[in-house]
Amino acid sequence: MKKIGLIGEDPNDTTSLKNLLLQKHPSGLQFKQLIKNKKGYQLDNAKIPSALKIEYDEYKPQHVIFIRDADSLPTNIIKIQKIKDWFNKLNEVIDGKGILLINIYELEALILADIDTFNLHYNTTIRYAKNVMYQQKPKEFLIQKTWKTKKRYSESHCPDLFMHLKFDTIIKKAAFFNEFYSHFVSTLKIKK
Repeated sequence: MKKIGLIGEDPNDTTSLKNLLLQKHPSGLQFKQLIKNKKGYQLDNAKIPSALKIEYDEYKPQHVIFIRDADSLPTNIIKIQKIKDWFNKLNEVIDGKGILLINIYELEALILADIDTFNLHYNTTIRYAKNVMYQQKPKEFLIQKTWKTKKRYSESHCPDLFMHLKFDTIIKKAAFFNEFYSHFVSTLKIKK
């Protein structure tokens, strides 16, 4: 059993990613959220490295996945580099055992990659053929598209919804996730 730590801007993000990865790897991986009491920009706090070191030493995961939102287009090199610098600083604390997932804007971009599953769950008929990496504010996009429907989208729905998203569809349509997943399986030495 490989123990994987998860650090993200919100518990919905870490649980959602865990649920998505467990679709492809239902056994052999055990996930645990680290740094639970910090959200969003709080992860930039100067006390995070020491808190991470304590939790890392206690849980002893083989690897830790770091999830951050870029809140920008992939062409915004400054914002992307800021996240990479944050990751590199924390990765040193855990002996280089980190794996970074940078969400372009927000994790909801992965829902746009499998819009058919979303449509099924929300009884909508959204057509989405654009590159999900260039959709600004995907969370707000989904909220707006379900505003007048019986069931409105909320970010709290992500953990359940991510259990139903089609993994292979997301790999094909979300380049940032495909890159993360390739690094994930290579680092853990597991099959795709």
